[in-house]
Amino acid sequence: MPTNRRFRTRARREGIDPTRWAMLNDMLPPDDANRFVWLDREHYNALLPYWQEHRKTILADWMKTKPGTRPSMWWRYDAPRLAPEDLGRWSRTVMASRLIELRRLLCGEGQPLHEVLNYAPAHHYGIPAWFGDPDNPPEFETQRAYLKRHKLLLPAEKRVIAEPEPHPLRIEPAEKWQWMRNMSKAG
Repeated sequence: MPTNRRFRTRARREGIDPTRWAMLNDMLPPDDANRFVWLDREHYNALLPYWQEHRKTILADWMKTKPGTRPSMWWRYDAPRLAPEDLGRWSRTVMASRLIELRRLLCGEGQPLHEVLNYAPAHHYGIPAWFGDPDNPPEFETQRAYLKRHKLLLPAEKRVIAEPEPHPLRIEPAEKWQWMRNMSKAG
């Protein structure tokens, strides 16, 4: 039996190096990882051809172990995009086609970094980089709720399952924002 498993894994990885396979599957890099390839993972289009080629296999395996969630490359390339009327000041930028509809804020204080500073919108699994009060951190809808809202849950995922753990949220303290605001007013 283990032989078949190794064969299937090898067949899936055919045509892709282990470092890129790890990036597509949200895994740690292999010990012998090509560091230049690993650094290039932040470039938006670097992994797109690999994702398009291996998407079905990766998502099928992912949903067996983590139903109701999606890997980071799904969020990067396949998540629902913002409607043209919702793009605001980003509508005429090269980023317009990349901006996804973010997960809904349920409670907490603060604002996304791109609304506070001159930052490009950034997110981690659909949660924006955030400025706010660490004592009253924001809570966002779960990935499962997001997928359900957009009618992206597959039939096997629609059955009742325990909610997956939320991904950590990066919060910049509001004091830093106030200090930066005061500096811009003084200058």
